[in-house]
Amino acid sequence: MLPSIALTLLGLLVIPNASAKVTIRKTGRAPTGYEVDFEYTNTTARRVLIGGGIQPFTDQFHTTGTSFRLNGRYDPHDYQPGDFYVSNPSPQLPAEPAYKWPYEMKKSDKGVWTYTTPLPSGIYSFAYLVNCDYAPNCSSVDTGQLVIDPDLPPFMNVPGDQVASSFQVPFDAQFQASPELNTNFDYALDAPDPGKNRGTVRTVNYTSPGSLHPAPDVHDFAIYLPAEYSRREPGVKRKYPLLYLSHGAGGNGADWENLGRMSHIMDNLIRLGLIPPTVVVTPSFYNLDNSSGLAEPLFIYGNKSNNVPVPPAAHVRENFEKYLFPYVESNYDVCQNSSCRAFAGLSMGGVLTYEMFVNATDKFDYFGMFSPATSGLSGYIAASDVAANPSLLRKGIMIAYGLYDFVLPAARDLQTALDGLEIRYINRVTPFGSHYWNTWQDELWWFGVKVLWKEVPTGVRTGRN
Repeated sequence: MLPSIALTLLGLLVIPNASAKVTIRKTGRAPTGYEVDFEYTNTTARRVLIGGGIQPFTDQFHTTGTSFRLNGRYDPHDYQPGDFYVSNPSPQLPAEPAYKWPYEMKKSDKGVWTYTTPLPSGIYSFAYLVNCDYAPNCSSVDTGQLVIDPDLPPFMNVPGDQVASSFQVPFDAQFQASPELNTNFDYALDAPDPGKNRGTVRTVNYTSPGSLHPAPDVHDFAIYLPAEYSRREPGVKRKYPLLYLSHGAGGNGADWENLGRMSHIMDNLIRLGLIPPTVVVTPSFYNLDNSSGLAEPLFIYGNKSNNVPVPPAAHVRENFEKYLFPYVESNYDVCQNSSCRAFAGLSMGGVLTYEMFVNATDKFDYFGMFSPATSGLSGYIAASDVAANPSLLRKGIMIAYGLYDFVLPAARDLQTALDGLEIRYINRVTPFGSHYWNTWQDELWWFGVKVLWKEVPTGVRTGRN
């Protein structure tokens, strides 16, 4: 029996001694070849839903990219090869019972809540919604109804920084292969032979004067060190290529590992010889200081407001140049010249990447703008900027977004601006992609395959071999 007293950390409900389990089973049968079993023990709850990133499914022929109402909205029990999920900014969701997502668990006589569903290849995030009558009203930690799976805690630096666990489902070619669409995300699974192929990822706190979180004058980032990094012989020094990878609005530096399985993607890129062993730093661009007039830190996932202002990209860049970049270069064996340094990011992190490209051009030779939310920019660089800074023409650049991504128009405008200046780049349009993590996993993978540490400037031969 569960204790009657719950522990609240930063507004996040964590139940001591709770029992939970997620099992991914290969079934060898339709519809996907895999099933996922959720099991959660709570003897006092009257209702438990599975919330988070397990979206309804759709297909290429019944998807608008802008409205859930007009999408296929298939239950995964009705999955067909080529189906995929999208996350859309639908302004209104119909009230229950028409609104069937997330999934509702069933309770046994012993207080064990269970749910089983088939799922195709991909990343899925989730949390349990306890005593919730309408899921969208319970998805904030303020309600006290959002419970993290106690046996599958998220990757995070400080409790409360993340409010969802995640898991990855493999691909089954027998049941999931489609001539219309490749939705195989196995590049984000655990790499085989752990001792040889799996790097390590952890969070790091560093001195950053003025920072509000996780402590006064202390900020944080997550770092991935490739497997080779820790296996070096004593005294052997090597400078490893360095990728900075930014989260988006409302996120933090742990997102890429917790929700995107960044370390798994990097392990597999390195294991397959697609890139050399590379160090990855995923910083946080919130809580750098109180320049917004804030006396208290913004707990992006745990605060009471979902409309947290994003710091200006120029301000973040200046802060990173002053504190983050020197710390990383002083404490890790990483490259310190532009030819083996890269910056990439998703959504508002894509805007930060654009800022780095324009105003920190000589620090990086590679830039990945994933779903760049550039619609808020007052303008793009002009011919005079290129004349003053010709190195803008000598970079490895990827601009990527999903076919059903709401930033698609803005990203195309960015491309048009670069086209007008004859700045070369590679473009990836994720065919199943919305503004969500399956898209950004895809974009990180192809950034590694086609652009990262390849010949610059980006040209028509880039990625061909």
